[in-house]
Order: sequence, then C-alpha cells, then structure tokens
Amino acid sequence: MRNLRRLLIVLVLLFGIFVAADRVAVRFAEDQAASKIQSSRNLAQKPDVTIEGFPFLTQLIGSKLDEIKVHANDVKDPNSKVQLASLDADLTGVKVSSDYSSAVADQATGTVLITYESLNQALPAGTTVDYGGTPGKVKVATELGGTKVHGTADISVVGGNSVGLNNLKTGNALLDLGASIFAPSVPVSGLPSGLKLDSVQAGQDGVTVTASGTGVSLNG
Repeated sequence: MRNLRRLLIVLVLLFGIFVAADRVAVRFAEDQAASKIQSSRNLAQKPDVTIEGFPFLTQLIGSKLDEIKVHANDVKDPNSKVQLASLDADLTGVKVSSDYSSAVADQATGTVLITYESLNQALPAGTTVDYGGTPGKVKVATELGGTKVHGTADISVVGGNSVGLNNLKTGNALLDLGASIFAPSVPVSGLPSGLKLDSVQAGQDGVTVTASGTGVSLNG
C-alpha cells in the first residue's frame, strides 16, 4: 500500500510538471504566432492569439493545432481605403510551420467591424452612410442628378469580397425611379487569405461583416 501511495504521488508530480511545461510552451507559441501575424500584416499592435486544446505539446509534435483564435484591432490593407476597426477569427485544424511563419487552417470563420467613418472614406465622393435603425439598412446622403438627397438603402455582401448599397429609398417617387442606378460597393480587404464574406449587418458602432472559408492562411 505504501509503495502504491508513493507511485501515485510521483505520477501526480510528473503530471503537474507536464501541465506546467505544456502551459509555458503554449504561451510562448501564442506570443510567437502573434509576432509573426503582426509582422506579416504590418499591424500597429500585436494581436491577441489563443491556442485552444490540451495538451498543446502533442499537437505541436504533429504540427497541427486543434483551434486558434485571433483578435486584432485597426487592421489596414495599404491598398484599401477601408480600415477594419476589429477582426476576430476562429481557425480549426491549423497546420503550422516550425517557426510559425505559416499557418493554414482547414476551416475558419471571421467577424470584422467597420466604422461608418471608415466606410464613408471608401464610398464615392458625396455619399455618406450612417446607422439606419435596422440591421439590414443604413441612412444615406448622396447626390442624384445633381440633387442632394437623403434616404435609406439596403446593405449587403457583393461577390463575396465587398459590401454594397442598393434599393435606395428617398420618399420621393420620382427620385426613387432614378435611384435604381445607385449601387456603390466597397471591397473589404485585410482578412486572412481564403475567407469570403457571408453577411453584413448595420449597428450603431458600424457594420459587422461575417466571413468563412477553407484552406485559410493566417499569415498570408
């Protein structure tokens, strides 16, 4: 009985050491991954990276992680006028390289927030949008035939990579006839490669866009 008790104590101690080493390793890996993402995407701030699943070390040996969650603020593509106020991505089945310079997920979902200020900078000159009170609509100020008009428009995903406005209603039947040509769209870039836009909703703080994809590259 005494020998069994000693064996149990040793096993508990070894398990505790393994857990501690596993947690140290995962924190180091999260920091390294965050640094690589910040560098590859030219982010002003290091993103928050969380590697899910236990134990981490056995995942690392197989070079494939169960799940990675990423949160980043102020994501900006230098070739785009739209800045993402925040980006949240959830990636599963992530194949990683030994130095974390490459991370490709089997599947991923993402959510981004775009402020109205940022969206307005990318819309055609003279057109601005704001919260319209319902998830699928925005208030619009624009010009139709040289006349400044105000109304509401539907906001939706266009082509899997842009946010667009359409179905402008001004309350004036004659103006609404000409409003059929009003359909500006704004490309949304800065997302992990492989994510395609699914839906968009308007809120008080801006528009929230959801995305999903397969073979998604976290660093690319």
